[in-house]
Amino acid sequence: MNGRALAALEIWNARNSAGRDRAFAAYMAFMVALVAVVPVARAVWVSVTSPAGVALFADVAAPGVASVIVAVLWAGALLVGRVRGPALLAPFLTHTLAMSDLRGTDIFLRPMLRATALIATATTTVAVTIGASLAQHGIVRVLDVALFGVGGLLVGAVTGVLWLTGQAVPRPAAVAALSILILAFVAFATPALQVVVPWAWAGYPTQMRAPMISALAALTAALLAAVPPMLNRLRHATLMAQSVRWDALVTHATGMDFASAVTMYQPHPRIGRRWRAVKPRRTLSATFFARDAIGAMRTPGRLAIGVAALAASGMLLALALTPGAPAWLLGAAAGVIAFGGLGPLTDGLRHAASMAADFSPYGVSDRTLVAYHLLFPLVVTVAVLLAVVGVAALLMAVPPGSAVLSALLLGVFALGIRVSNAVKGPMPTTLLAPMPTPMGDPMAAVRVIWALDALVLAALLGAAAASLFSMPLLFAGIAVAIVGTAAMRWQRRR
Repeated sequence: MNGRALAALEIWNARNSAGRDRAFAAYMAFMVALVAVVPVARAVWVSVTSPAGVALFADVAAPGVASVIVAVLWAGALLVGRVRGPALLAPFLTHTLAMSDLRGTDIFLRPMLRATALIATATTTVAVTIGASLAQHGIVRVLDVALFGVGGLLVGAVTGVLWLTGQAVPRPAAVAALSILILAFVAFATPALQVVVPWAWAGYPTQMRAPMISALAALTAALLAAVPPMLNRLRHATLMAQSVRWDALVTHATGMDFASAVTMYQPHPRIGRRWRAVKPRRTLSATFFARDAIGAMRTPGRLAIGVAALAASGMLLALALTPGAPAWLLGAAAGVIAFGGLGPLTDGLRHAASMAADFSPYGVSDRTLVAYHLLFPLVVTVAVLLAVVGVAALLMAVPPGSAVLSALLLGVFALGIRVSNAVKGPMPTTLLAPMPTPMGDPMAAVRVIWALDALVLAALLGAAAASLFSMPLLFAGIAVAIVGTAAMRWQRRR
């Protein structure tokens, strides 16, 4: 057999192998969708088409809330782009291609379009799902649903461009994000301004207006025209920093070390470096409180996000207590957001957990050290939840006493989850060993549950707090589980 025949045979084998690989990948994707995606999608559809879901989407305040959500999405895209933009490749490819003579559009246009398409698919799916839920009950027409779906698609496209904007011009993006958030809440309080703010142009199925969709389409076209110049101005240093950090995050997340993965994007203190954090005061508790407060204020943006997350969790919990609201869903979201918001407030707590089980340089016991570092997050949590939930309860016609009590219990026990997570330690080696069963090896799922147990507990805690007065035993059980888990991990910390 001559050389040409051998080469042809090799090419034929390679093509067949690639075809088999693609077929196998498509088969696996179909099976995963059939087993995991379809049941979740059905559960979501049943939830949004239930009487409680339809009542929530058909509420008079729903259009205003939807516009605020779009504004928050756009502001978040600007801020996220400053730390991880859509135009990104692996570190080696980023360095090699960005240092070449190729233009930014030749290198990063494809990943940028892929990221934008993913966001646009998600926003369109959400819009069509809301519209279809209302159309199924005869509240809106099919045309309104179609227009709202187009609005969702345009919102996703704008989000992708703003994400790239945050990557290309990070400093102006931060100012623009803050301006969007301020204007969004001003417009929400003043409905007459809804006509002029772009995030309200997507409309809502119950009040669709074609001119607003046309204005949003014109805005989207103008922003898309700015994509090539922004891709061409991306700097090599920014691209490499983002690529390396993202690659490290993926590595940690693959190993289920989510705590280390989150710290990859923790900002470094830039202000207050000369502030004296550890200063002797009248009592040791005041010294630790001031130390944690000054440490948190050295990263003001992170602190503001944490406080805002606590406020959002309180508002969601108050909304969950309104009649007809999906209490379990809103409560679970409130629990997860509260747990996340406590992160910037509990740096001292994590430091205390790392110092426990070792010689204490502060001359106090481990329990006392942890208790002192709990003071600052506890005071901030109680203050924020009292203020936000009290006002939200009055505005939503919810009994203030029950709303405040549920919120305070949520905040306190979410802090308990933080304590448990701080003394959690590394994954036990017993979880790494396989365990063959007739149904397969369940240890992969067990490892995922172990890695995400704090989020699961936070979601259950929020759902139980939203149903505190109707099912108090459920909340008591979750509280006992949190305290028991923290105590067990504390005993095994050595």
